[in-house]
Amino acid sequence: MSIRSLCALVLCSWSVLALADYAAAPKKPIDLTGFWILNTSASDDPEALLTAKQAKEWERFDRMRRREEESWPANVPPPIDADAPPPDENGNRRRGPRPWQKQQEENLRRMLGVSPTLEIKQVEPGRFDVLSAVDSRRVQAGSHTQVSMPEGQLADSWVGWEGEWFVIERRVRSGPRALEKFRLTKSGQLEYLMNWSGDSELSGIKVRRLYDRRTGPVPEANPDHGPLQ
Repeated sequence: MSIRSLCALVLCSWSVLALADYAAAPKKPIDLTGFWILNTSASDDPEALLTAKQAKEWERFDRMRRREEESWPANVPPPIDADAPPPDENGNRRRGPRPWQKQQEENLRRMLGVSPTLEIKQVEPGRFDVLSAVDSRRVQAGSHTQVSMPEGQLADSWVGWEGEWFVIERRVRSGPRALEKFRLTKSGQLEYLMNWSGDSELSGIKVRRLYDRRTGPVPEANPDHGPLQ
C-alpha cells in the first residue's frame, strides 16, 4: 500500500470516528422526556425561513430564465409546460400547486419538524421515541444505523450525547445533511436546534426552537404519527 493510499485510509477512518463520536449516555443525568409545547414567541419560524429561501431561489431562477429567453430567435413560441393543469371551460389555466408539489411541501414540513408539540419518551435505557405532529422516530443513543429520509433517500444516522446535547445526525452521500440537537436550558425549557446542509433545498437553513414542558395531562397519541422508525 502506498503512503498516499495509507493517508487516505487514515483520514477516512478519522472522519468516520468523528461522525460516530456520540456517547451512549450523558456524563450526568439529563431528562429530556415529557410532552413539550412550542414557545412560539421565543422560537424561529421554519416555514418563514423556507419561504424566504424559496423566494431568493425563484428570483435567481427567473433572472436565468429571462436571460435565456432574450437569447432566443424572434417569433419562437414559449416552451410547453407538460405539467401544467388543463384549461377550464373558458380556456384559462387553473392555478394551484400540482400533486408532486403538494407532496414535496409535506416532505419539507417533515424535514423541518413543523409541529406545535414534541413528545419524548424513554422506551428503555438509551432508547427514545421522538414524536411530533409530522414525524415519529425511535432512536438509540450511541448508535450508527441507516434510515430513510422523508424524500426517500437512504441516510447514515448517528445518535447520541455530545456533552449536554442529545444529537441526531443524518447524512445522505452526495445529498442532504441534517443535524438536530436537544438540551435542557437552565430555565427548564427544551432547546431544539436544526441545521441543514449538503445538496438539499433546505441547505443553509438553521432553526432554533424552545419548548415549554406541559404540566397538565398528556393528550392521547395521534394515530397519524405512523410507524416508529
